[in-house]
Amino acid sequence: MTMEFDEHARKQLLSEYIPCNCSDIKPHEMTVKEISCVTARGYIATFHYSRTMPDSSRYIYGLFAKNRLVGVCVFGMGCGKNQYTAVYKDIQNGEYIELTRLWCEDTLPKNSESYFISRCLKLLPKEIKLVISFSDTKQSHVGYIYQATNWIYLGINKGGKMLVNKDGYEAHPRLLGIYRMRHPELKNRDNESLMNLLGLKYVAGGAKHKYIFIRDKKLKKALHIEPLPYPKGDTKNTDNMQMLKEKQENFQMALFDDLEAIA
Repeated sequence: MTMEFDEHARKQLLSEYIPCNCSDIKPHEMTVKEISCVTARGYIATFHYSRTMPDSSRYIYGLFAKNRLVGVCVFGMGCGKNQYTAVYKDIQNGEYIELTRLWCEDTLPKNSESYFISRCLKLLPKEIKLVISFSDTKQSHVGYIYQATNWIYLGINKGGKMLVNKDGYEAHPRLLGIYRMRHPELKNRDNESLMNLLGLKYVAGGAKHKYIFIRDKKLKKALHIEPLPYPKGDTKNTDNMQMLKEKQENFQMALFDDLEAIA
């Protein structure tokens, strides 16, 4: 159902979406406020590289300018609790969250994303003490946006298994459990048969850079974390730049296919 929701939201957005030139927007003209999953889903399912809106989303914020939505930031329970207890073993349920999705209009001025994230971090409930996020090396991400907003870098995690559909879009293996919960008639199927039914297969996930943001001053003082040096990407590598260009072209072609299907 998650993929069906995303596909429906994607088609709905593409049927009414008009590109926006936001290059002349000033910071004081931007506002950030909480939005619903329904509002955010179409933008994440269309413009985020994952093309999926996580079911575990808890707090979702929108960046608004020129009377329209130009950015979406999603926080939820993406990774397991062990990722948080590895930072602070006594962390309690309700005191941690993951930044799972971020999208902003490409034409927004420089530093718009860092402004957006900073505002979102301030809007999170006070009980949230620890925020975590990951940058996917398979997407050539190193986490510059987290570096710009003073997150602590904790190194790189090995990539685990991911699910991928026929179109090449990846999802976390927990998606299988979500399908079983939503469809009781599937609860007795093992992973292999359920994956065959849904047209999914396993692929190796990319290694991910791990960042944390500590919102609680007492916790920050108690942890005494020695941050690692921020990683840097090789933006001058021509092979890497060509790969990024091909990914962008393929994504644009997928959008055109969606538009033709709607027409």
